[in-house]
Amino acid sequence: MAKKKKQKYFYPISKATLHQYAASIFEPIKREECVTTVWVPMSGRRMWNKFIIENIDLFEKELPEYQKYLLTYIEPLDLTEESLKGYLRLMGTSLIETCRKHKEYVKRVDLEAVEKIFDQDVVSYSKLLETLKSLLREVTEFGYKVVFFFGEFDEIHFANKVFYNNLKSLWDKFRPHLHYVFFTVIDLTTNEITDRLGELNAVTLQNVIYVPIRQGEDIDYIIDFFGERLGHQFSQRERMLLKKTCGGHPYLIKAGSRIISHFEGEKTRIEDLEEILMTHYEMLSVARRIFNLRTEREKDILNRIILGESPRKSPSLKRMISLGLVEEKKDGQYEISGQLLNQMAAKFKEEIQPKKGVKADELYLDEGEGIVCCGGKPIEEKFTGQEYNVIKFFLEEPGKLRSREEIGEVMWGEESYEKFSNWAIDQLTSKLRKKLKQLEIRSKIVTVRGRGYKLV
Repeated sequence: MAKKKKQKYFYPISKATLHQYAASIFEPIKREECVTTVWVPMSGRRMWNKFIIENIDLFEKELPEYQKYLLTYIEPLDLTEESLKGYLRLMGTSLIETCRKHKEYVKRVDLEAVEKIFDQDVVSYSKLLETLKSLLREVTEFGYKVVFFFGEFDEIHFANKVFYNNLKSLWDKFRPHLHYVFFTVIDLTTNEITDRLGELNAVTLQNVIYVPIRQGEDIDYIIDFFGERLGHQFSQRERMLLKKTCGGHPYLIKAGSRIISHFEGEKTRIEDLEEILMTHYEMLSVARRIFNLRTEREKDILNRIILGESPRKSPSLKRMISLGLVEEKKDGQYEISGQLLNQMAAKFKEEIQPKKGVKADELYLDEGEGIVCCGGKPIEEKFTGQEYNVIKFFLEEPGKLRSREEIGEVMWGEESYEKFSNWAIDQLTSKLRKKLKQLEIRSKIVTVRGRGYKLV
């Protein structure tokens, strides 16, 4: 029986859905093209794609002759420095790691000399780029194809047009043996983004795939998944409550499942559970991040739906339908997915009033809204999901020392699918320091050597 349960929850999402997704990214690759996948924030892009890469033998139907492909995930959390040199170094070392896992390739090539170049901090950008080209040339000459999976591609804030043009040049040079899969939570077609991406636009826009938040049986799959991990058997009313409030968003379902499981054995009315979910800081934080990353046009459409108006058909509306954030009903009306997102849309254009005596550069946690503010305005959109969760964790008790273990749990959760390291935590706190400085916020993160960090 235990073996059967393990098999049932082997996939991070239902088997049919993940294979369908795998087909959507590998079909363009088989046509010698690249792919951009657009996600709702915190909806599983890292987990899905790493699972496919690490278990590629399960996807032979979607990628025949997968043994000839070196699937390489570029994980921004592994950056040794937030710079263009650091990113090229990450691409090189990640590809080397993939090569080492490919036994047939390792038998033929000595990777140590190349690895030494990528490990040198003093090596110039141009030298790193040439070394990466040499590595790709060697790999492709042996008959292999490389697929770079660019995790959180939209969050490479230090990149510039020259770097993006270099990526395009690499693709031109090594096609049809080099492919890119980009992951983003923002619209890459806006004028601001297309101008920044330069010639790479010709690659990022070849195939754009919108990955919707979970729907139908997949929502039940996720509820069962977390129920299994939490040791909680959800009642039918609890399941309906999760669907009603979370609207199929996996992280919201995960957080909501954990909250509900805390009340196991207690006689808590379903109405009380609903109020708890709708006012819980973590739930509100995630829902607000999802909403804040929508364009102004999309926010306006969501607000119109709340007001009972029928928005005109447009690319923005179509995009949100494709992402599963909005559902078109049979009567031609539209419905927003989940009460939490509805709540965010209803508050659109409402200004959060600053606390009495709050200064323009003062960072604080608005306890009524459960959000991070500076000078009276929410600033969630200035941070990535992990950065926001950590800064919010610091603000819950300003000045309190937080250990690396505590910060790690906030970043990835106690039972994360992924492993995390002290180095990755140090990198994130370093990025937070830079952002606080850029935003001209007086609060600072200080290191207490050997013990952790605190916000002062």
